[in-house]
Amino acid sequence: MSKQSIGIPEAVRRLPPLPQVLAKALALARDPRSRRSDLARVLALDQGMTGYFLFMVNSAYFGLPRRITSIDEAIGYLGFDTVEQVILALAASDTLSQAVPSYLMEREALWRHSVAVAEGADWIAKGHRIGQPSEAYVAGLLHDVGKLGVDVLLHRLPDWHEAEAEEAEEAEPVAWTAVERREVGSDHAAIGALMVRSWNLPDRVVEAVACHHDLTQAELDPRFAATVHLANVAALMAGIGLGVDGLRYALDESAIALLEWGEEDMMALVEQMEPAVQRAEQMLRVKV
Repeated sequence: MSKQSIGIPEAVRRLPPLPQVLAKALALARDPRSRRSDLARVLALDQGMTGYFLFMVNSAYFGLPRRITSIDEAIGYLGFDTVEQVILALAASDTLSQAVPSYLMEREALWRHSVAVAEGADWIAKGHRIGQPSEAYVAGLLHDVGKLGVDVLLHRLPDWHEAEAEEAEEAEPVAWTAVERREVGSDHAAIGALMVRSWNLPDRVVEAVACHHDLTQAELDPRFAATVHLANVAALMAGIGLGVDGLRYALDESAIALLEWGEEDMMALVEQMEPAVQRAEQMLRVKV
């Protein structure tokens, strides 16, 4: 049997199923025909989610003149796009906050990197008017979730890291996705796309996750995938969430052409990465 047929399904299960309440809430948030009251009624079924929304909207970050006490009013103030972002960010926060030993990433490192890419992709999408910014945020947030799946498979190969280090010293290091494919039969982008699809997210989000290191594979919306690719590069340049693989990915020149991206654009994005992560920590009150 191949490596992929043995282990990939187990790796995909690292992203737990989206709770029923959140799945229904996401469907309503994405439906232009839905009413705010319908969404509020569904979210109210999850006390933890209700508490997060009320805490966030009443935080010093928003500085409202009076306290909001109902989830319906909170949704009205935040808007459906922000609600969708928060639902997925909170649902994924525990999963993304795990340590990822195979990538030498300590607890919280993957979460911080994922938030930086989410904020960056959202910023690029808004600036270039590419699709729904909320979808860019979600694609950025989940772009590296496949590393959790690969980590499961690499744990079965206790000596792989030492062998890879020796090989890298002897020859020109290859792209890390090639290392993943060699060791476990697939790379983190492909496994991540399978994991994200299990949450029934839009096809363009799935494609962006699958292609965030190789835009030549993007057919549905290459410009959308390019937003995630460039945001990922910027986060790595900013040093946010660097693992053992961080310097083993190349900038895809096609992303520059697709978005008419310049050096000034990249530097502006890099500079706002760390403040964006700090804002997310404050808004989401993530406990990691």
